[in-house]
Amino acid sequence: MTRASISSPKPALVAAAAALSTICLALAPFVVREGDLRLMIEIFAVFTFAQSWNFLAGYVGLMSFGQQLFIGLGAYFVFLISGKAGINPFLLLPLSFVFCAAFAAVCAPFVFRLRDAYFAISIWVIAEVVRMFISQKDWLGSVSGLPLVATRGMDRTVVANTTFYFVAALALISVFGLYALSRSRMGLALAAVRDNEGSAAAVGINVWWTRFFGFVLGSGLAGIAGATYYMSVFHVEPGGAFDPNWMVIMLFIVIIGGVGTIEGPIIGTTIYFLFRAWFAGTGNLYLMLLGAAAVVTMLVAPKGIWGVLRSRLGFELFGTRRLGPTNHRSSP
Repeated sequence: MTRASISSPKPALVAAAAALSTICLALAPFVVREGDLRLMIEIFAVFTFAQSWNFLAGYVGLMSFGQQLFIGLGAYFVFLISGKAGINPFLLLPLSFVFCAAFAAVCAPFVFRLRDAYFAISIWVIAEVVRMFISQKDWLGSVSGLPLVATRGMDRTVVANTTFYFVAALALISVFGLYALSRSRMGLALAAVRDNEGSAAAVGINVWWTRFFGFVLGSGLAGIAGATYYMSVFHVEPGGAFDPNWMVIMLFIVIIGGVGTIEGPIIGTTIYFLFRAWFAGTGNLYLMLLGAAAVVTMLVAPKGIWGVLRSRLGFELFGTRRLGPTNHRSSP
């Protein structure tokens, strides 16, 4: 099956799908039980985590192994500011995106000096430094973390429903926003830089600033998703918020589903939560099975499950995937 023979839906159909999805999610709190709603919040948050990493790796060409840094930073920003200043934490959620994006912007001039594996590990190192710093500061809750005190006077149902709407909006943005971005001039620039930075520079694209934009955007998305997720559990502590297992989950979801596709993380997230339900309580066996499944997928289907389906069905749900040359670089 050649790339030319793969059909994609028209933008109008994608817009209709976005409208229908929005309506369904808007009605969900009224027809779903509270326990199921909490599970949906977790599913959408994890999906957004995975999609943020998929954006960096598959669309920007940056391979980071430390995106848990921004999950933790986003959560701590909301918990700390809302607790100290008494501000409604829902009003701070958009600012958590800004905070994490700004933190990424400050880090970028330093980490962009590194390449390949050194760049990938550098973000993980920063995450560990931030985790240890927070663990030693009493005003940040030390190892015990911080509770979400600002919601204690709010109606429990209102908090749950509002959290759901925020995380559902993030999931929709992760799908339809990425689709729109990939079809824009900036999306074309990102794809060109990802595929061959030399050719991209030759046609007038600023390679550094294009990757800077992608890095900041992906980091901010992970940050606001992290803040929203931890608001649903009403407590954040450094060992959990900056846990490298977040990165393991993201890698599993994207590798299983397919890197550089919008559809891949949807499939990967579904498989991850099915695995978790089937093997709950198995401890290390559960993690070993995740790793084994990812390895098998890389050997049998390097493009992920969606890559196999796409080739056999000759159809894309979101026609945004561009295949670059095999020698494209994965670092700034």
